[in-house]
Amino acid sequence: MATFVIHRIFKQSSSLMEAIVLDNGSGVFKAGYSGEDTPRTTFTTCAGRVKNPEWFASQAPNWKADLRDRETFVGAECQQYRDFLELSNPINRGIVDDWDALERIWEFVFAQELRVDPETVALPVLCIGSPSGSKKQQERMAQLMFESQKVCGFYFMQQCVLSLFASGRTRGLVVEVGHGSSHAIPIFEGYALPHAALHYNVGGVDISHRLHMLLSKREVSFHSFPLHTIDQVKEATCAMGNSTDQQGQNQQDDAGKPFELPDGTILQVDRVTQTMPAEILFKPHELGDDHPLRPDKGLHECVAASLAMCDKDLQSDLLNAVVLAGGTTMLPGTSRRFQEELQSVLPGSALNVVPDPIIRERGYNSQRKIAAWVGGSMFASLDTFHDIHITKQEWEEYHEAILDRKCF
Repeated sequence: MATFVIHRIFKQSSSLMEAIVLDNGSGVFKAGYSGEDTPRTTFTTCAGRVKNPEWFASQAPNWKADLRDRETFVGAECQQYRDFLELSNPINRGIVDDWDALERIWEFVFAQELRVDPETVALPVLCIGSPSGSKKQQERMAQLMFESQKVCGFYFMQQCVLSLFASGRTRGLVVEVGHGSSHAIPIFEGYALPHAALHYNVGGVDISHRLHMLLSKREVSFHSFPLHTIDQVKEATCAMGNSTDQQGQNQQDDAGKPFELPDGTILQVDRVTQTMPAEILFKPHELGDDHPLRPDKGLHECVAASLAMCDKDLQSDLLNAVVLAGGTTMLPGTSRRFQEELQSVLPGSALNVVPDPIIRERGYNSQRKIAAWVGGSMFASLDTFHDIHITKQEWEEYHEAILDRKCF
């Protein structure tokens, strides 16, 4: 995706100039400043519009006036006031389908989280997006940033390229498992190879839905709990099972992992319920016929197909760094299981999954949940970013055409 060769920017010195880095994730929005190790803020990518502003204000006579007068709420506020709101998740499996809600999120980040005025602060914005997004979507993002948010500069990069950058590499096969979807994208010397980039319509949200379904069969209700409770249960208790596990065999005696629900109830998550939800990454048929975008093959087969589309001379380099990224890959056992599955469809091939299933790689293990943002923070902190980002003057002169020259 990126037209800039990443290995060259390793040779550049850091700049004192800052930039704002926004990772527009389907499930989690991350925002902060370049050069920092972690985002300043992360929250659920959600916006809520007040259904009836007059009635809303009347229900809260003791609230602050600015709260009573507001018509939109973002992130955690959506949970707090959800009974009064019409909720919107503006990015669906990497595709923006509610631009107004996304703009409200940007405005919330600038004003409330980062406390900057994008029109007056001399900080360009690096927007990170999913490979699922079309060129038109990226053009619209640039247009809104310049013409509505009034930023002084803008640049766009795909998650996968920056995730690889965060791992300290310039070539590899990135397997990004996000909230709404997954991708297998080979990258060589900082360039994504679009002819071999494959989209996989299964992500963390599908694992959460699967977990919710299994717990519902036990008559566990989440209706009165915060929206993200099921995700918290998943992150605290779920894991990737072995490829040789027999479903349910010798697992029913496992006491399971306890999780305290918001009402104080202790939920015991047995071994089968811990491991079954994530199986859909490798066995998509378990999603059932109701899944509108169910893939025919597993994620490991998608990765093997992506590799086969690359020049044979590149394949060994790509296999030397199969880099896992995205929050879903934080499930315990993911690296080991993925290596097993990929090796099964590439017998005899020497491959190296990052992070290594056995030897812990310092730094990237804990970073891969926010790998794309970290890579963006690193990228935008370098001198070279000052030369390549699109300035307001360039946008006013060339509009969308400048994206072809600088970002695509």
